[in-house]
Amino acid sequence: MLYFCKKFKDMIQGLFSVAEVNAMIEKGDTLLLAGDAKLLSQLKKGKWIGGSTSRFIESGKKPILERTRIFVHNISDFAVETKLMIYDESNIANIYDDAFDNGFSVLIVAPFSPVINEYTDKCSNYSNFSCRAVCGWGVVASIYSEYEKNDESIVFCGQNATSYTNEGVVMHIGLAPDKFAEIHAFSPYKPDEDGDIITFDENKQQVEYAFINGIKQNFRQYLIDNKIDRTHDASILSRKCLAGNHGGIFMNVGIMSETEKDAKKFVSFTSSVYKGINYGLANMENFDHEILTKKIHGEIVFSLTCVNYFANPDIFEKFLTKMNGPFTYGELAYFPMSNATVYVSIGNILN
Repeated sequence: MLYFCKKFKDMIQGLFSVAEVNAMIEKGDTLLLAGDAKLLSQLKKGKWIGGSTSRFIESGKKPILERTRIFVHNISDFAVETKLMIYDESNIANIYDDAFDNGFSVLIVAPFSPVINEYTDKCSNYSNFSCRAVCGWGVVASIYSEYEKNDESIVFCGQNATSYTNEGVVMHIGLAPDKFAEIHAFSPYKPDEDGDIITFDENKQQVEYAFINGIKQNFRQYLIDNKIDRTHDASILSRKCLAGNHGGIFMNVGIMSETEKDAKKFVSFTSSVYKGINYGLANMENFDHEILTKKIHGEIVFSLTCVNYFANPDIFEKFLTKMNGPFTYGELAYFPMSNATVYVSIGNILN
């Protein structure tokens, strides 16, 4: 069986006005959308899902802040069938069972909502996990002091043109039998050379302890003692994150906050750390150019990138010229992650 990637010449990706998007909806197009919540709330019913954000990259240009237009991935060329569904913490475990055997699914969700917390902690135990292609993103949230404080974290389902704050919206997309979808994810921040090996004994977004080179320690105290630059008031470039080796691919996890309660010290992450994964501290100034230049391949039909890249515009002009889409507050390619770029490519199958 042979595979090749087909270029979808007429596929629409980019920023459009509310009127232009509504025209696509009325035509019956299948759309994955991102934009200011006030704009998405003006859209008509149809085959679309969307999430709130106001930062985008278009055609490899410099990142932009845009509140008057909506970013569109028009996937009508290859979406043979679709299912639009709403998930909460009680039924998110069904997401892989609900997906099409041949296709991919896109989940849009508010960060730290009950549904994504449930998914993050338990997804690897879901029926059909990783057997069907699921990706997604977290909508805007006021996590970093560098960004606006008044953005809303809202997701939308076009089926009823309804908005949600605690649920996730999903578009399950079915492809023709002669096509296939691949989900790709990468993070360019390299672990520090000769750094400590950090592991955890359970899947969690907040931890008290970690194993540093096999020795159990309070993780916050470890960060303090080693003067690790990790606070959100620090430079976003010098800030440290964790890089975990997931089967030979390093995925980054941001350090979000630190707290003390009843004399106990905790560290919270932008997505879960996972049991059995070797992590190391990664310098966010230290790009792995080999990852950036070799990992992007295929005809990209949908993409999204962590908002932390927004502070690094040069990376797009040099390496991420094929990326078109929203900046996100948490990324998902089967596993939730952060500081990542996620994209979907579609190819044809030749027998």
